[in-house]
Amino acid sequence: MNKANLYHQANGVQRHDAAEILKEYAPLISKSPASEDSLLDIGCGSGDVLVDFVLPALGRLRKVVAADVSEQMVRYAREAYKHLTSVSFRTLDIGLKLDAGGLGQLGQFGHVTSFYCLHWVQNQYNAFSNVYHLLKPGGNCLLVFLANNPIFDIYNQLSRSPKWSKYMYDVEKYISPYQYCENPASEIEDLLCTVGFQHYQIQVRDKLYVYEGLENLKRAVLAVNPFSERMPPDLRDKFLLDYIAVVRQMYLSKECSNENECTLQFISPYKLVIVYAKK
Repeated sequence: MNKANLYHQANGVQRHDAAEILKEYAPLISKSPASEDSLLDIGCGSGDVLVDFVLPALGRLRKVVAADVSEQMVRYAREAYKHLTSVSFRTLDIGLKLDAGGLGQLGQFGHVTSFYCLHWVQNQYNAFSNVYHLLKPGGNCLLVFLANNPIFDIYNQLSRSPKWSKYMYDVEKYISPYQYCENPASEIEDLLCTVGFQHYQIQVRDKLYVYEGLENLKRAVLAVNPFSERMPPDLRDKFLLDYIAVVRQMYLSKECSNENECTLQFISPYKLVIVYAKK
């Protein structure tokens, strides 16, 4: 997911959910004794969710660190928001266990937030353990990520095609660890307890997002698709066509007509995990 400019333009579902959840949880996360202290945002992407929603929800902060595993995303965000002198952008792989040196370099924070990132992390224990150790005593975190989404089933199906298998050889790395889990809340609760959290809330919500028109779906798919950059440019449109064909096979599209026009809609039902925890 290194296409920072495209992601910035096509992350409508991420922005929608972040705005909705922060409106609900802002009173809770801002009650921390460190409410005017510091924030680490994990998986900041192009930076717009942090700047447009997270920072206004939390109010005055002395220090803000925004991190992403993608160097290209970090460069894009750093340039786009260079006027925000209190925000620093850096690379961080939250799935790698942070040692004492790494933790010391980052420091501890009054708040940790993460939106639409942790479902890309296969080592969930490391991710939650890192979050715990990056929080100050009394600090809190708000973590929002996918439990399951049709996109992961589509990746699985396309990866079995001889046409695409050589570009999708590591497809399992890009499927949510909870995609086929019957009770993700229970697994996440076990993780929270294991790493040290005692105060937490977990919700798994059924959500629905509708992409209006073919072009909107294409942009969204390209923005988060980790495989297209491995393909020759002339194959990327063909991959998109095959992707859309699978969407139709899964009955995730419909035509919606009114007096003036007929619009193709693409329906994406998904389960969203919301974790609030306090150290």
